[in-house]
Amino acid sequence: MKWHEHCHYMELPRDYSATDLARFHGHLGPFIVLGYRMGRRALKELGGDPFSLNAQVYCTGVTPQSCLADGVQLGSGCTLGKGNIEIIRSDTIVCLFSAGEKKVKFTPLPLKTLDQQDPEYELTIERYAESLYHLPDEELFKVEIS
Repeated sequence: MKWHEHCHYMELPRDYSATDLARFHGHLGPFIVLGYRMGRRALKELGGDPFSLNAQVYCTGVTPQSCLADGVQLGSGCTLGKGNIEIIRSDTIVCLFSAGEKKVKFTPLPLKTLDQQDPEYELTIERYAESLYHLPDEELFKVEIS
């Protein structure tokens, strides 16, 4: 059942392609893909209402790790405008989502190290990110529900 049955633009599906992620973010990279996938899984685990959800993105706070936040916004519906997402500076990358008393913690699995000296570096990043987009959740991150 929809929460706002009378509204046409509420609770729209959060199905974005890799192209959509790149269009929003400016390019396709591993961290926006991880954030997007974590956000989608958080909605699934916590009931699907982006207005009752809160997200905390723990990372260095600078690119490329901070790109997680863009993916989290697209995947979960937690946004800067609604004030239900925050970036918390940390040496450990973790995304925490909560809805009421229920919480979900996502810890990304290690990413492949790419050679920045590679003349095709940007293309290699894009291809790697696209491959991540298609992997099952269990190959991208660890999930802890409490």
